[in-house]
Amino acid sequence: MKKILFFLSVLLCLFLFSCNNNKSNTNSEYLLGCSCPLTGEGANYGRSVKEGVDLAVKEINEGKFLDKPLRIVFEDDKMDPREGVNAINKLVIANKVPAIIGPFGSSIVLAGAPIAEKNKTIIISASATADDIKDAGDYIFRITPPNSKQGSDIADFCVNKLNSKTAAIIYQNNDYGTTLEEAFNNRFKELGGTITEVTGVLLNSSDLKTQLLKIKENVPDVVFFPLHYKESGILLKQAKEMGIESYFISADGAMTEDLLTIAGDAAEGSYYSMLALGYGVADDEIKKFEEAFNKMFNKKSDVYNAYYYEVTWLLANAIKKVGYD
Repeated sequence: MKKILFFLSVLLCLFLFSCNNNKSNTNSEYLLGCSCPLTGEGANYGRSVKEGVDLAVKEINEGKFLDKPLRIVFEDDKMDPREGVNAINKLVIANKVPAIIGPFGSSIVLAGAPIAEKNKTIIISASATADDIKDAGDYIFRITPPNSKQGSDIADFCVNKLNSKTAAIIYQNNDYGTTLEEAFNNRFKELGGTITEVTGVLLNSSDLKTQLLKIKENVPDVVFFPLHYKESGILLKQAKEMGIESYFISADGAMTEDLLTIAGDAAEGSYYSMLALGYGVADDEIKKFEEAFNKMFNKKSDVYNAYYYEVTWLLANAIKKVGYD
């Protein structure tokens, strides 16, 4: 009995310490979550997310923008919907954050949205572009244009700038790729073009020669490939090896420096749509951001750094304006 009482008293002390510690953290700082791919195939995207967030937090805290320090809890979603659900659950249930920065990928946002919505926790992504996100809930936000806009614009570019009359599509078989494929497909045909081939591929596909062989047989003017950077690099490299001379064009998910590492000179001449900064509208702010980023990380910033820096500042402004609720 003495052992049991001792054990229970230890548990009670630990519980009270935990409660006091959590209460202390809540009272002494503002805690927000961030879900992004810190490991796995999407780790390069997660690196961009974290750098942008870290710079913003540094500025917010050093400048005493808020009356308490801001701290971010990062969870690794590995760019996988199942891992994303785990990450969102941890941030919502264990950390009890009122808002989550990210996730990076559309599929992860959509997988985690019901959890956030049920618990009235804000999700705000700076990169997820699937159209369905607009209907994912009252607490689900993003600062990026939808894929219906991006895919349609790419089709316009192919017809009006590249004079393409025929197109083949190889797309990532997830929420990101399917919405881009549909938007491009519909708009390209609206403009009088013909789609010769539509093929979906899984994440981490390493051999795309079968799909490329069909494309080579039909000789389309352009190949639209809304894939992530790894599959895109492999596609470009294998297409060059097979002697395919069509134009190749993709979207924001493919355009990273890692693409060039995989594709090498096979990437020469390919086109990409990309999120933009407010050039001509916010040039002073952009310059200030780029200089601060270079000083902190000793390298040039990318657009995802900028967008996640922006989202972090948006949340800090919201806290300052209406409180931590």
